[in-house]
Amino acid sequence: MVDNEAQRLTASIPAAFAFVALAIAGCGGTRPESASADSTVAGTVHVCESCHGPGGRSSSSTFPRLAGQQKDYIVAQLQAFRDKTRADPHAQTYMWGMAARLSDPTIDGIAAYYASQTPVAGEPGASPEIVAGKKIFTEGIPSESVPACMSCHGE
Repeated sequence: MVDNEAQRLTASIPAAFAFVALAIAGCGGTRPESASADSTVAGTVHVCESCHGPGGRSSSSTFPRLAGQQKDYIVAQLQAFRDKTRADPHAQTYMWGMAARLSDPTIDGIAAYYASQTPVAGEPGASPEIVAGKKIFTEGIPSESVPACMSCHGE
């Protein structure tokens, strides 16, 4: 009986190696490049949604809304997080680690995804900060030689 158990164990070792080899091959990107890139971006966006909300429509003031943001802006920010050149407290706390392993193609895919989403409609407000911001947007700060935001960004 001991011999049968030893034979079964010996016979199962190659099967276990074959299973592990197939599992590794399945995770190793044997699919076409675009399918692999698409699944990487989809998986990454799923992680982003934990803070930035479904489709980039965050409901938290801590995490910005990404839906409808310009692609080039998102690319620049993700690269700055990854490269640790954007050093504000939230970048260090949240995004440095999240972006550390993002490749340029993945960053490009994430940016394209969020840029294609419909932005969340804003809500009108009349706080002193909003009034001051609107004035800077339309008129700039002449005494500081700051041009109006809309002079470059449009209305």
